[in-house]
Amino acid sequence: MQVSVIIVNYKNPPLILQCVKSILQYEKTVDYEIIVVDNDSQDDTEQQLRAVCPNLKWVQMGYNSGFAKANNAGFKVAEGKFIFYLNSDTIFIEPVFEKMIQEMEKEPSVGMLGCRLVNDDLSPQIGCDTTTTTTYSYKHLLRRNPLMIKLFHTQRTTQSELKKINHITDAKQTYLKWLVGAAVFMRRADIQKHNLLWSEDFFMYFEDMFLGYSVRKAGYKVKFINSPQIIHLGGKSTPKSQTAIFHFMDSEIKYLEKVRGRIISRLYKFLFKMEIRFEAYLEKRKYGKVVNPMLAIECEYYKLQ
Repeated sequence: MQVSVIIVNYKNPPLILQCVKSILQYEKTVDYEIIVVDNDSQDDTEQQLRAVCPNLKWVQMGYNSGFAKANNAGFKVAEGKFIFYLNSDTIFIEPVFEKMIQEMEKEPSVGMLGCRLVNDDLSPQIGCDTTTTTTYSYKHLLRRNPLMIKLFHTQRTTQSELKKINHITDAKQTYLKWLVGAAVFMRRADIQKHNLLWSEDFFMYFEDMFLGYSVRKAGYKVKFINSPQIIHLGGKSTPKSQTAIFHFMDSEIKYLEKVRGRIISRLYKFLFKMEIRFEAYLEKRKYGKVVNPMLAIECEYYKLQ
């Protein structure tokens, strides 16, 4: 067995059916298995998938365990030399496995490999980032501050960031800090040797960033290649409900604490709370209430802290 594809599923039969059918359509030369880990969807997804892929491995969690724990459950039953963690909102449009295997075998120092992710119109997604979460988080505070926006136009993408984005999307290959978890290719042996599983401290969000951190800490490189390419519908498997946004904010604080320490995470939390209060004050002054729905959710989140 060369490749074990692990897909986490939650209440979206058409999406994962489309994903699995695309794999079956394009992967003809590599020996692989498909493992679907279901977070208690309570529907007929398994029957629909077995109709097109009878040899599918189905792991039922019995409850909504989140992304990281479900991926780890899939790894426990995987038999492949390589592990391909794949989102259910992805679609193959060409063979992928052979090129990914060749890349990993060519460069043993790479412990985490990602390929080009594109939108359904084939326009490129970044699918990765060169920044750490600390950089991302504190930059985010400045970019959303109304005063900073007015004085320095901080919502605009800087020339250096545009250059970085263009480099990632145009270069044949590049080394990064982390990869978006929609399509992550790893060696089974590396995962076992260094315990490079997904951190179950994260229910959803930031677990991919932390996995990239863990891979680099273990002495491996995180690599991105621009071929092959996979369509990523982006967010279709995780709708942005209030609960999802709460998970995002929880995970960001957890990541900062795990990687940068408690002082940094508490400082960020304090500054973000002040930023939200400032924005809410300006909206109430202008409109009499908070009208931005995302800001309203953030205000509600920090009331619970």
